[in-house]
Amino acid sequence: MEFLTIPKRIHQVFWNFKGKELNEIDVFRECVDETERFCKKNKYEYKLWNLKDCEELLCEEYPQYIWLWTEFRHDIQRADFIRYLILHKYGGWYVDCDVYPIQKLEPLLSNKQVFTFWNNDKKRFPYNAVMGSAFQNELFIKISEDIEKRTIEKQSMKIYDKWQGRLVFQTTGHAMLRNHVPKDSLQDLLIIENEKKNIFITADNPYFYDKNASIWYH
Repeated sequence: MEFLTIPKRIHQVFWNFKGKELNEIDVFRECVDETERFCKKNKYEYKLWNLKDCEELLCEEYPQYIWLWTEFRHDIQRADFIRYLILHKYGGWYVDCDVYPIQKLEPLLSNKQVFTFWNNDKKRFPYNAVMGSAFQNELFIKISEDIEKRTIEKQSMKIYDKWQGRLVFQTTGHAMLRNHVPKDSLQDLLIIENEKKNIFITADNPYFYDKNASIWYH
């Protein structure tokens, strides 16, 4: 049974896969704290998923993908993949650790799913740093099945030994995602900032602030 509205729940995922803990990354600590404050103020459920949490979800609810979890070459693939499973199982919002909500999300909650994009991106690639969904949304099962097929295909190709970023895009990231996200689910929701690359982009009515946007999207 599918439920057709987005629950008041926010998920973030972090584990030490770059040699640093959350408290050692200032922008992550700031944005996670802001997200927790938002949830407390607006009576949202909140969970910060660690590696143990993610692997328990995988083993208990999606054991068919344990082999895929170990097959991924990069932790960013695992972080991408698990966010889709979390949204399928629980619904709500997935928000990257360098992103936080800046206004009430109620106008968006009546949707079955919400994806966003960079508003200077003419191709409107879905940006998986922020996603909202009803729970038990079969879209994320289709996405997971496609990731499995793409990972088998792409990781067998020698060219992706060098093109590591492209491998992530093609298997778990936006190049994969755009094949599944309905156009009417895409909304312009973000303020996007990357000081090192002098990037600052904003939606007309932003709901989320991305404080450390991935430069590979620009």
